[in-house]
Amino acid sequence: MKLLKLASLVILVIIVSSALIGCGVSKNKYETLLNEKNALEEKLNLTTKLRDALLKDKMDLSTKVETLTNEKNALKSEYDKLLDEKIVLKSAYDKVSGSPDAKESQIKVDKKK
Repeated sequence: MKLLKLASLVILVIIVSSALIGCGVSKNKYETLLNEKNALEEKLNLTTKLRDALLKDKMDLSTKVETLTNEKNALKSEYDKLLDEKIVLKSAYDKVSGSPDAKESQIKVDKKK
């Protein structure tokens, strides 16, 4: 009977020690995986912040481009008005002075209208 109790005790010690050793390996694996998860979450947060900053910069640049395009179009319109006015004045001057370019200027004015 003592031999049976001793064998049971040895088997129990072996099972408990193997369970403890197995838990140690599992605990190390768990801690490693947890550390990797935390590192990946930090990278994700950093990437998200960077993406948000880039989107904000893109929106700011888009607004600037739109403003500059509107300003360019307004200046082009003003330039076209001044050019048309210059052509009309040149035509009127040519008519008054009787220069040979008067007919060409008149043709240009007629084509613009």
